[in-house]
Amino acid sequence: MNNETNGNAKLEKLRPRDAALKAAIAVEQVKQQRAKAKLQAREFAAVGAAVCAYASRSAEFRGMVSEALPVVCDAKTREFLVSRGWPVELAGGSGR
Repeated sequence: MNNETNGNAKLEKLRPRDAALKAAIAVEQVKQQRAKAKLQAREFAAVGAAVCAYASRSAEFRGMVSEALPVVCDAKTREFLVSRGWPVELAGGSGR
């Protein structure tokens, strides 16, 4: 049997299209991931700005946010927030 009769010629003819489609899919996935990351960054910025704005007007809310920050922030972020005036302390009042 040769390539013509066993169907390999058809497969070989389709392989370049297959590769092109896979490449196009990969490009589209990267574009979608970037768009998703951009929206997520925008969302975080909007929520963060709203939280900061309300915290500047409400001492009680600022206190609640300050209590939550040690739970969700690493040491480097806590140091930054303390330098910006946020009273961020770990449980036990150690501050670090």
